[in-house]
Amino acid sequence: MTFESPFLIVVAALVPVVIVLIAVLDRSRRRALLGRLGEVAAVQRMMASASPARRRIKRVLQAAGLALIVLAAARPQLPGRATRGTASLDLVVALDVSKSMLVDDLGGTRLDRARALVRSLFDELPDDRVAPVVFAGAAAHFPLTGDKDVAAEIMSDLGPADLPPGSDLVEALRVSKCLLRPDLGDSWDDDCGSVGGRGHGGDPLPGETYDEDGFEAATDPVETEERAKVILLITDGADGLRGGRRDDGTRLLAEIRDAVELGITVLVVGAGTDDGGAVPELDYRGRPVGQKRDEGGNVVVSKLDAASLRLLAEAGGDAKRYVTLADLPFENGRVDPTPVVAALGALKRGALERRDERVMDELYHFFLLPGFLLLVAEACVGTRRRIRHPEG
Repeated sequence: MTFESPFLIVVAALVPVVIVLIAVLDRSRRRALLGRLGEVAAVQRMMASASPARRRIKRVLQAAGLALIVLAAARPQLPGRATRGTASLDLVVALDVSKSMLVDDLGGTRLDRARALVRSLFDELPDDRVAPVVFAGAAAHFPLTGDKDVAAEIMSDLGPADLPPGSDLVEALRVSKCLLRPDLGDSWDDDCGSVGGRGHGGDPLPGETYDEDGFEAATDPVETEERAKVILLITDGADGLRGGRRDDGTRLLAEIRDAVELGITVLVVGAGTDDGGAVPELDYRGRPVGQKRDEGGNVVVSKLDAASLRLLAEAGGDAKRYVTLADLPFENGRVDPTPVVAALGALKRGALERRDERVMDELYHFFLLPGFLLLVAEACVGTRRRIRHPEG
């Protein structure tokens, strides 16, 4: 047994000592008062109904009751286990961090506005698991987790300087798909072999089935019923569908359709405006150092490729699953995620069972109730006994 506030154990141990000291002082004070009234023996005959035994019983009950209540305040606990299931879904947020996302055409950079949307969205999804995917010319990812702070921090820390140049949506969708369906990883060796859907660090060694506290070794969360799986793609365009290489567009649509066949919902958020802006050039530290120029020396301008992104949403099953950041209200650094939350709210949430949750079982009520009853009993016990002829 452990105590949340162990210092109160010392207080509980001192309670009987304090009660005894008070009783001794009270007895001495009463004897002194009796001596002032006259001969002690005569006064005691006059007070024949007084019961020292009852007074001692009251002191014992009072000391025991107060000690138990203080022990209850110390919150005694025993280690236990809890198997909990919450209705939730799995969401992969794939955020484009290519140089074009640094275009300042939304009253700030597209990337800053997209990150604000992610933070606001995570606040609205307390029970859902999320997996951050940050991509440019390649994709960096983190497994599904219930810790939204960690996921948001990863998406805030990684930027264009941390990944190869470009905007590889095919890779982002592939990684997102593999994170959501790790159960099919064995049959996707060529496609998902390099994507770790779940980490295995800290797994027990062969023969180890219990941890140092005597609990069964931690296991991955297990789905107890079907639950929605969603990819939220935040980018400023899909050039592979329009004006890019034909095979890029074909592969991109193929990834979308493959995800849909696996039961994955695809939502698309467009970052940018139709007017666009100049793409900045970055130094080795990732700081803007001017404007990016093409081979002819012309400033590279990036515009929102709304047509391609709408086509992606349509390939994912519903063109209405496309929204633009410019249309979402932005105030005090927070983007209103209502359209995205509404789209997620229409999807099925299923239970997720966790077998590795350890909890502390509270035992304070086993001390609090007896302590309260002892104090009630102490109040009911009188200090005088009944005698037939109290006058002597």
